Amino acid sequence: MIKPILITVLCLSAGLPVFADKSHMTARELAETRLMAEWVGEAEKQFALGNAYYQGDGVPQNFAEAVKWYRKAAEQEHTNSQYMLGLMYDRGEGMPTVYVEAVAWYRKAAEKGHTKAQLELGKKYAEGKGVPQNFAEAYVWSNLAAASGLEAAIEERDSLASKLSKEEISEAQRRSMQLFESFSQGEPEN
Repeated sequence: MIKPILITVLCLSAGLPVFADKSHMTARELAETRLMAEWVGEAEKQFALGNAYYQGDGVPQNFAEAVKWYRKAAEQEHTNSQYMLGLMYDRGEGMPTVYVEAVAWYRKAAEKGHTKAQLELGKKYAEGKGVPQNFAEAYVWSNLAAASGLEAAIEERDSLASKLSKEEISEAQRRSMQLFESFSQGEPEN
């Protein structure tokens, strides 16, 4: 009996709803997630809490809170959190748009094999946002994401090919292969 009371008190003191309406997470799951995220510092729970705030899942949607939790997990090398933090900097959700920061977080996740981060990093190189515009580098990252079968990455890569010489494409493919092999050493997250 004490556990449900403790969870209810924690939910109320943390500003969480006691009964999550139209949510995938129950109030109890949110409270337990928050406890593990705050007190234990568990990156996966911090990511889950970031997602809850980002999506408004059981709590009011709050991008600033999502950023807070994604950052805590990202700083612990949580790949999906690094990607989400990059996305939020890129879109200006919960903070001003800062492309240099978006690129930095995308790169951290991309270098671990996160395909969506690879695609977004490639787009930043193609657009010249947060990094100097470089179509060959954009091709490298888009090609890496395309190797996983991500349709948007295939389209991006093919579009970039028209801006490069055959020699530049060949060099970019060689570099993509080197990076791909280095990612194969670990367990990529998507």
